Amino acid sequence: MNANDISAFFVYGTLKKSYLRGELWPRKPLRIVAGAIQSDLYDLGPYPAAAPGNHWLLGEIWEFEAADMDPTTAELDLIEGYNPLRENNEYTRQIVTAEIVGPDSHPQRLRAYTYFAAQPKRLEIARKIKPFLEFLGRPVAAWPDASSSVPSSFSEE
Repeated sequence: MNANDISAFFVYGTLKKSYLRGELWPRKPLRIVAGAIQSDLYDLGPYPAAAPGNHWLLGEIWEFEAADMDPTTAELDLIEGYNPLRENNEYTRQIVTAEIVGPDSHPQRLRAYTYFAAQPKRLEIARKIKPFLEFLGRPVAAWPDASSSVPSSFSEE
């Protein structure tokens, strides 16, 4: 499978449907479902950052029509501060394998884009969010947790 076959995003922070940036998606998804990826999660204050790791991270899978992926990707790259032609990004877009609950209630795998922290040094001083929920029979971290501060306006970021 190549990047042209990806038709979903895994989001774990302010892009989730009930959070600050949940209304900024440029296209309507076919569906939004809970999903998890193998990743560590960090609290950066008003928003989180993920990095490849040994834990599991709970978020949302937003699936789109293939024709909606290019404009959605372009808009999310802007929102997340990612430019593939620039080296000093805040986040980097990666392809991950997410697990969702399949139609038979068993785990199903799905490839999706997500945004990981592009500057791992920044995470060294961030609070790591430990798994505190369960999804598909495994412990998962999620943002926000009890210690997170969730912005209600863009001025709070």
